[in-house]
Amino acid sequence: MSSPGLSTLHHVTTRKLNKLDAHRDKFEADKTAILARVAAAQDPASKVEALLAGFELHSIKPKQSELHLSTLERFVHQSKHDPSVSPALFRDWHSKLEHELDAVSAKYEYAALFGKLVIEWIKYPNPGTGNLPVASDSDSETSDSFDQVGRKEMHEQREEWESCTFTERKVDQSKIEDYLNDIFGTTLQAKKIKNSPLQNLRESMKGVMDFKSDLQTPKRKDMLFGGKEGRFTVDKLRSCIRGVIQSDLLAGQKREALIDLENQPAVLKELVDVLNMDLEDLDKWGWDPSPVPLHMRRQLNGKYRVFMDEETHQAILLHFVGKIWAVAMKQAFKAFYHSGAWLQTPYRSMSKKARQRREYFVPGETRVSSSIRNRRRGIYQEEYFMTQLPDDPFADYRDYAAEDQDASSSTTKSPLATKQSMLRLVTAELLVNTKVYGEFLVLQSDFKWFGPSLPHDTIFAVLKFFGVPGKWLRFFKKFLEAPVVFAQDGADAQAHMRKCGIPMSHVLSDALSEAVLFCLDFAVNRRTGGANIHRFHDDLWFWGQESTCIKAWDAIQEFSKVMGLQLNEEKTGTALIVSTKDKARTLPPALPQGKVKWGFLILDSETGRWVIDRKQVDEHIEELRHQLGACRSIMAWVQAWNSYVSRFFLSNFGQPAFCFGRQHNDAIIETFSHIQRSLFVDVGSASVTEYLRNVMRERFGMDGSVPDAFFYFPVELGGLGLRNPFIQAFATHKQNFKDPVRRIDRAFEEEQEEYDCLKERWDAGHLPATHMKRAPVARDDARTDTDSEPDEPFISFEEYVRYREETSSFVCRAYEKLMECPVEECIDTSIDFANNVRAFLKTSPATESYWLWTCTLYGGEVKDRFGGDGLQLGERDLLPIGLVDVLNGEKVRWDG
Repeated sequence: MSSPGLSTLHHVTTRKLNKLDAHRDKFEADKTAILARVAAAQDPASKVEALLAGFELHSIKPKQSELHLSTLERFVHQSKHDPSVSPALFRDWHSKLEHELDAVSAKYEYAALFGKLVIEWIKYPNPGTGNLPVASDSDSETSDSFDQVGRKEMHEQREEWESCTFTERKVDQSKIEDYLNDIFGTTLQAKKIKNSPLQNLRESMKGVMDFKSDLQTPKRKDMLFGGKEGRFTVDKLRSCIRGVIQSDLLAGQKREALIDLENQPAVLKELVDVLNMDLEDLDKWGWDPSPVPLHMRRQLNGKYRVFMDEETHQAILLHFVGKIWAVAMKQAFKAFYHSGAWLQTPYRSMSKKARQRREYFVPGETRVSSSIRNRRRGIYQEEYFMTQLPDDPFADYRDYAAEDQDASSSTTKSPLATKQSMLRLVTAELLVNTKVYGEFLVLQSDFKWFGPSLPHDTIFAVLKFFGVPGKWLRFFKKFLEAPVVFAQDGADAQAHMRKCGIPMSHVLSDALSEAVLFCLDFAVNRRTGGANIHRFHDDLWFWGQESTCIKAWDAIQEFSKVMGLQLNEEKTGTALIVSTKDKARTLPPALPQGKVKWGFLILDSETGRWVIDRKQVDEHIEELRHQLGACRSIMAWVQAWNSYVSRFFLSNFGQPAFCFGRQHNDAIIETFSHIQRSLFVDVGSASVTEYLRNVMRERFGMDGSVPDAFFYFPVELGGLGLRNPFIQAFATHKQNFKDPVRRIDRAFEEEQEEYDCLKERWDAGHLPATHMKRAPVARDDARTDTDSEPDEPFISFEEYVRYREETSSFVCRAYEKLMECPVEECIDTSIDFANNVRAFLKTSPATESYWLWTCTLYGGEVKDRFGGDGLQLGERDLLPIGLVDVLNGEKVRWDG
């Protein structure tokens, strides 16, 4: 059954479309009567008079700003006495007035077409969506065929998922304990008064919200989320509801019910009471109803994810508990990071002598804060360390496996934005290291089927080591060992208990898995003597010098073996980039030999550039053709196109950035041209709009003259909102660097200029007073000489730039600039036109340049064909915008 809010919206939409039809019929009848009187008129003046009379009789107001009916009436009256008012003027007025009638007809025509397309979408929603709230005819069975039949890949991946999840993976917990004692051993040194970093971490695990007594008695000061903080309120409940919706855990009617529930205060208050009672009896919690149904959903990358279709009330409770534990763990792990246990040693760190010498010759300059070393540390802390876990228990949930999550959908940095920034960070490091040290080595890996294959024994060994109380371990065990059954197997299917892995799209799963992976972060830091692995969930990146990378890789392999995890060979690789050919060498055998990849990009070791993998693109063109072919309505087709082409493809090509240069924009543009050519070659169309025109001709009898604006304009203006994937690449093309390396070369030149200036001042005797009684420190590469002359020549340029990562603000600024994205260029247009676009769309800065570009590109035809000075294709009040927004808000489900 549809939710009340959506049913009302559907009802309102039907009323709007019926009213639109009535308005259109009336106008066309009035127009026919007016034109009949015009045709009967004998001369140009009489025809204009007939038109003016008809406009007044039927209350038709011209949209063109220069066309005023009262003014024309005066001119007609003047013409009866003034022979200078020529027949040519009357013919011009006649043409403009009839064009006004045609423009109104066109607006009604395309508003009606828009309505027909919405009705078609209601009848035939996205093929993988299932039961949308307004889909109620028998054809909806086609939408569920995915669950009943499925493709070959689905069955293969289900078998692999079951082999992981329903098979207990035994690991030696004593070996895990020994390994953790080895890694964390130096952080557990006994002290008389002050706790060690590990002891503090363990204490914080004991202080997370308890059940029963926490809700009734005051708690000690170190208790996290105890007392009232550990209880539901209406606001916290609303936050949890939004979190479950954003996690995409539930679909169909359960998702709709959650959306409606947020706006029902009376029900929320009752639910708060029930949930708080559940918290008090959390030790008795269990999965109910049992077994929990499972559904497989296809992702754009061809992988299937298995979701638990649990009861709504239970999902909210688990989200609440999960958020509290996720925040508590992040706080504990961050405190450990800042405790001094985490090593911070850069490559080629300045020695004490080198620092003293530099301080002598360039006083105060060694304390510069804008260095790559400090910036790198800040980026790691702020953007990658424990980024999977939230800082606020009631902030937005972020689905880190989402492929097309909109960056604007969250107040925090989206997973997609974090993935993009990781790519830019690696590339900026590549460019800087290659210039500074002559080479750069990067390795990449992840764990095979990490979510389903994470052993429960591994999780509990780690949690016990960190001091998590037994009552919580028992709760986590019940959460992990869920009894489940695939819904597509029918009512008589046999249930199985999960014996391995973590449930998908639960924040509590994130917390448990991050606790395990935190051990990997620290292990790499300790084994390498201070370097950090950059990790995005289980996506692993490490770069640096060869010896350090080998140590990091050994640490990753050691961790995997001890924890019972398997590295994914398909996503494991190493790349060595050198500055000159004479430095080229083969990869050391101790490192993985595969290619380094990101999305649809492959890192070319010879050029140091990311190139688009055309083979992968072609495979996805075939998949896109299948998904579009499964769409039985044009607006579902547009929705699938937007998600696949404008988000998935564009995201996996990498957002244009200064570190990639203009060549990357060119590659994106050329690849999208290839996609369109390949996608429609079988149907004889040259472009997406030509294809859709042909479909509209077949289904709705359109004459093939549908304007481009109808496809590309946003729904607020009466268009279909079809996204043009070329615009972002063109909008940043001119703004991007022709050659990113030149930005570092400029930094080197700035260093030289500063050095020359400092040397000139030194040689001229302009020295700080503190130097008069100080002797310089001997160079690292010279014998110690405490009797050095105070008039020693200024340090060499080689010595001045030897430790650029710690001393050069110029190279740091280049490093930061390379990680930035060029601002999208706003197309040149009139101020009035730009204001019109903003007024209609209320665009955010992130999308304003796109819509200005789109409306300018396709807007000329709108004015000519639809009249007036605006951009509206149809009468907005009669368009079902609200329903379209709801349908567009439903996450696209892919045909399996």
